[in-house]
Amino acid sequence: MSLASTPAQSGIDHLVILVSDLDLAAATYARLGFTLSPRGTHSAAMGTANHTLMLGQDYFEVLSVLHPTERNQRWRTRQVAHGEHVAGLAVVTPDAAALQASWRDAGFVPGEVVDFARPVERAGHPPTQARFKTVSLPAESVPGMAVFGCMQLTRDAVWLPELMVHTNGAKAIDRLVVAVADPTRVASIWLRALGDATASPVAGGVRLIAGQHAVDLLNPHAAADWRGEALDPAVEMGIGVSFVVPDLARCVALLDRHGVAHRASPGGIRTTLAERAGGIVEFVAR
Repeated sequence: MSLASTPAQSGIDHLVILVSDLDLAAATYARLGFTLSPRGTHSAAMGTANHTLMLGQDYFEVLSVLHPTERNQRWRTRQVAHGEHVAGLAVVTPDAAALQASWRDAGFVPGEVVDFARPVERAGHPPTQARFKTVSLPAESVPGMAVFGCMQLTRDAVWLPELMVHTNGAKAIDRLVVAVADPTRVASIWLRALGDATASPVAGGVRLIAGQHAVDLLNPHAAADWRGEALDPAVEMGIGVSFVVPDLARCVALLDRHGVAHRASPGGIRTTLAERAGGIVEFVAR
């Protein structure tokens, strides 16, 4: 069974932005014009808490470790190595066990399928839970990113209408940007992990297209230019995320009102290092 033909995965479900101070990160993303879910606390076995920022068909979460557990070892290891950064990519899967099998066929050694949940509280609604099944690739299987599959069991408890409207107008993830030492070598590994992806060259690296999303694997020089700060050439990590907005001028006006520093980028605007909370945020018009 080849990854290219299996229905086990189909693009990016969500991204994980790892932070040390969840409250500070939430305040930062609110200043950037995002609507955040109430703080969600995962099971004791997971030992983490998060806020989700829901978009049309995808989302991202800001995640923090509350107490050490076996299941959050990968996040703690990445945080020690890289500090706050874009740390995880979850692929869409309708069947976590099938994804596990397809990754094995591609030469990876995925972990076991894990069931977990977090409580969901909504004003005027009875308490419920968001439930998931995940399967993860071991640390360092995919350079620059922790990659796992996420099977959404309760989409109606995750994509809540009141969380999908953002004052900055954001409607989708456009691009994930990852700093790597050797984009060509790393792209070959990412292509095995993202079974529906294609690759093409871009300035300073390789662009992967997975479903509706792009992943730019950039060499240290190109990554430093994108980030606005030099990086250790040996560091491989996610450095930023690009979001689609329908009205860039409206987005700029909002950032200006909130006193958020930003700079021009090709087709959009990019926040500065002073405004980061786990990564640089870019807005592009589409």
